[in-house]
Amino acid sequence: MIVDSGHHGTDTRTLLIDTAERLFALRGVDAVSSADIRKEAGQRNASVISYYFGSKNNLLKAILDHRLPVINARRHEMLQERLAVGREFTVRDALWCTVEPLAENLSHGNHYVGLLDKLIETGYMAEIFGSADPEANSSAIAVDRLLVDLLDHLPEETRRRRIHMVYGSMLRTLAFHDRSGTVPDRVELSALIDAWEGLLLAPVSVESKAAVNGRS
Repeated sequence: MIVDSGHHGTDTRTLLIDTAERLFALRGVDAVSSADIRKEAGQRNASVISYYFGSKNNLLKAILDHRLPVINARRHEMLQERLAVGREFTVRDALWCTVEPLAENLSHGNHYVGLLDKLIETGYMAEIFGSADPEANSSAIAVDRLLVDLLDHLPEETRRRRIHMVYGSMLRTLAFHDRSGTVPDRVELSALIDAWEGLLLAPVSVESKAAVNGRS
């Protein structure tokens, strides 16, 4: 438990955000109550969560608002650097722009990536991000659109499934590091990107094409 050290106002709000993020990342959103967060944060006021956030969903949105600006700015920086070098933007570039800001976030001592993994696992991701400010996640949206364009040679369903698999693998891998208290180095990230790039660019087999055609 975090001992109450007299946090007030914005300090208390940030303390609650950090505590909720850690508990959600460890246990999942549904397994953590407002009382759990309050006690772990060392807060005596039984209505402190309601006072600052109103609801658990609003608390989740507050975590996104707290973390996304730094990640968004870093991803924008990477994206502009790679678009400005005068060469063709590649699938590998898109993967680096997606994963590196999240991996760097692990070294900051927060549990945002672990939370994202739990949001996907429990089906909350679309709902929470759907209500977030699009500008706060504009870099991820831009990279995703570039990636879709780079894979436009694939059938739409195949492209969608492969991107979903890569994003899921990305978050699950980083969440493992989060829960282990480790940070992947560039060698590991490069090897992972090799695998994700191979998955995205693999030829579509005759078998897969026949399966898709057989359903239409």
